[in-house]
Amino acid sequence: MRLKWIGLTLLASMPAHVSGAQPIPQAMREQPKIVVTGYGEVMTPPDLAIISYTARGEGSTSDEAVHSMTAQSAKIETELRKIDLTAEPRTDEVKVVPVRSNDCGEQDYDSPQMSKGACTILGYVATQSIAVRTIAVKDAGTMVGLVGRGGAFDAQIRNFGLRDARLAQQQAIDSALSNAATKATAIAAASHVALGPILSINTNEQQTGGYIIVTAQKRAASPSLAIASPPPPVPITINPELITTRANLTVTYMIGQ
Repeated sequence: MRLKWIGLTLLASMPAHVSGAQPIPQAMREQPKIVVTGYGEVMTPPDLAIISYTARGEGSTSDEAVHSMTAQSAKIETELRKIDLTAEPRTDEVKVVPVRSNDCGEQDYDSPQMSKGACTILGYVATQSIAVRTIAVKDAGTMVGLVGRGGAFDAQIRNFGLRDARLAQQQAIDSALSNAATKATAIAAASHVALGPILSINTNEQQTGGYIIVTAQKRAASPSLAIASPPPPVPITINPELITTRANLTVTYMIGQ
């Protein structure tokens, strides 16, 4: 990572008198100060993974499609909880769409067709977007494989994160404040002035993390697999990037008298 130093500014006091001008009142004079920026960051292993996938069901009626979809979701959830008992899926967008023959020629934009002839409804497809938060970070790839085995689509690890980022944020701020103090001390020494107390601090914390996508392919169902006990899940090794928590501070110091 390339770090960029932000400029340091030394604000000197304004003169009390200017030739040919009236004296400037004491209250209007600019207070001598040193303004510096400080940067700090910490790297933390993620303790949370977000897995996303789309459950899908088909049927000759919309109810059959929805029942098939919800049954698939429940089966996948059961399998995921065998790895992480605390895993709890969060559902999002739900769609139920009719299926017609390719000969219908129906378009998605403002061109409805009567459901007869080539456009007779052949069945329905129901889909639902699902996201699962899991603390089993090392097993997240294996969980994606289980989702694929269960018949869902677009299974992937969406991202990694921290369940509670407050400690990392505090550590980044401490590092940034130490960095600012080092700069201000060096400026004061080079300027032959005494560094006074802090007047103000402006802070902006930022957190970013790596992510990895593992795709699971849907496997065709087999009559023998439907009867036999499912085999153990295929293990997938996961080594996620560290979560980077950054802090940028603007610190204003008084110049001692």
